[in-house]
Amino acid sequence: MKTGFLFSGQGAQYPDMMKDLYDTESAAREVFSCADRVLGREISALCFEGTQEDLNLTHNTQPCMLAGDLAAGMVLRSHGVRADAAAGFSLGEYAALVYADVLSMEDAFRIIQLRADAMQEAVAPGEGAMAAFVGAGSEQVEEICRRVSSGYVTAANYNSPVQTVVSGSAAGVDEALEIAAAEGLKCVRLAVSAPFHCAMMEPAAMKLKEAFSRITFGRPSIPVFMNVDGEPLKDAESAAGLLVRQAMSPVYWVRTLENMSRSGIDTFIECGAGKTLSGLVKKTLKGVSILRAENRKTLDDTLAKTAAEEEDK
Repeated sequence: MKTGFLFSGQGAQYPDMMKDLYDTESAAREVFSCADRVLGREISALCFEGTQEDLNLTHNTQPCMLAGDLAAGMVLRSHGVRADAAAGFSLGEYAALVYADVLSMEDAFRIIQLRADAMQEAVAPGEGAMAAFVGAGSEQVEEICRRVSSGYVTAANYNSPVQTVVSGSAAGVDEALEIAAAEGLKCVRLAVSAPFHCAMMEPAAMKLKEAFSRITFGRPSIPVFMNVDGEPLKDAESAAGLLVRQAMSPVYWVRTLENMSRSGIDTFIECGAGKTLSGLVKKTLKGVSILRAENRKTLDDTLAKTAAEEEDK
């Protein structure tokens, strides 16, 4: 058995997320304590007591999700369940890099707060949008984007063989939805506050580039498969450039999962809130095990199943 950790991205947040792991696992409490200390505000209270509206604000979402992702990963590590490789969806990539010793936890929380605010400020409210196409192949979605004439729109998240998300100007995304609807495709505009992972995020990417110049990156202790190309990070020197590109480039999640599988990963554990990534694994790969670490029940189930796998070796 070779295990890959997958760290959740924005959109999976919900009130009270990760609370029972915080209550029962010291490793989780240490992560939230770090977030509270570094950011000078109670990320833990926001996760456990905040409303859905509070958590949906990008300023809050990204540090809260990072804390939840890392809490799950560190709790698994404390129980002896370790990853042979890792990947994270969008902001989850920062959790993967912390887990693999490329980023310190403190630097990750500082950068993710800057990233959240820079992404929110990059495009004025209402000027950008995103939409998900379900049941259409990525080539079909790309063709629709090329036919749009009223604004900018491009494929932003290659989530699974049958789900692609587009991002761009509000007018461009709306026209893409109209074209798709006329062709009988299932698509929906997403409730997001900015057009992530497209060229409209270049101002945010430039702020990240400047911030990364003050950070020391380490060599990855395990392979981290990166969003921008689905390939494992080669060295510490490449990390900053890939993260800058990530802010304004598509997330190649299908390629990421396929490359992890080709490298021998046959058990995937989703770390953090929600089960979105587990669903994408099911739609993309066959013959792999999918586990989760989100709360007490999913953690206990995962610990039991990984222990049983070890006994069977």
